[in-house]
Formats: sequence, structure tokens, C-alpha cells
Amino acid sequence: MHRLLVIGVTALVALASSGSAIAWSWPADGQVVRPFQMGADAYAGGQHRGIDVGGPEGSPVGAPASGTVTFAGSVPTHGRGVTISTADGYSVTLFHLGSISVGKGDTVAEGVPVGVMGSSGDPEHATPTVHLGIRRTSDEHGYVDPLGLLPARAAQPSPVPSPPTAAPAPVPA
Repeated sequence: MHRLLVIGVTALVALASSGSAIAWSWPADGQVVRPFQMGADAYAGGQHRGIDVGGPEGSPVGAPASGTVTFAGSVPTHGRGVTISTADGYSVTLFHLGSISVGKGDTVAEGVPVGVMGSSGDPEHATPTVHLGIRRTSDEHGYVDPLGLLPARAAQPSPVPSPPTAAPAPVPA
């Protein structure tokens, strides 16, 4: 009996230290076309505070985790998007959706469609992608790499980072 108690406590400690006790799933079935890239300054040029996942136009985009929708609407350059607040303290944002099927205040379960793949805002890719960003809600700079929370997938090619967009050259006066 003592041995079972020790095993049970050990399992609970491991679960608590993993950073997330809820289930996570991929929002779309496609490949990661742009990885998470963040240095010391979350707002410096060239940063990418999430991952971009490809998928066929019109295919469902699922909630990566259960929670409450805190935003459903449109943002300049990012297009249509949804933010979900999870019970374990994350804000999960999906942008560049073709359409949105949930509203602010809705409770969503992990995996349930919140919209469909499409291009909105100023997408960075020629084919439809969804941008998945995850941040610790209590920390405005607390962005985390979604790949650390999502389940492993079968072997995929490594994502190839998109080169940063060069700023236009200044016009001589």
C-alpha cells in the first residue's frame, strides 16, 4: 500500500511540474510552416511569438485547449481571430482564420472547431495557415513555444523559418 501511495504522489508531482495539466491538441492537421522564434525582447524585429500551421482552405480549426473565449473578432494585419483563456493560466490565440464560429464568453472544449482555415488580415504565406500563439495570461511577455504544450506528431520535416521581411530603403531627399 505504501508503495502505491509513493507512486501516486510521484505521478502527481510530475504532472504538476510539467506546466500544464490540461489536454492540448493541434488546431489544424497541416505542417508547421513557421516556427516560434523569440529572443530576450519579445517585441524586437524578426520575432515570431507562435507557430504557423498550414491546412486546406475551409478545413476546421479546433481549439487547442478547453477554456473560455475572451476575444472573437478581427484585428488589423492579423485578421479574424479567437483567444481562449484556459483553466491553467494560458491565453491561446488563433489568427488568420477564414471565419469564426464562436463568440466572446463561449466555453469551448479542446478540439472543438472555433473557425475554419482561410486567409484574413495580412497573411505571411501563400497558402492558408493559422497562427497559434500561447502566452501565460499573468505575464504580458510570457510567450511560450506551442510545441512544448502540443502532443508530439509523427515525424515531420523541420520547419523552415521564413526570412525576415526587409524594410524598404529610405528615399533620398
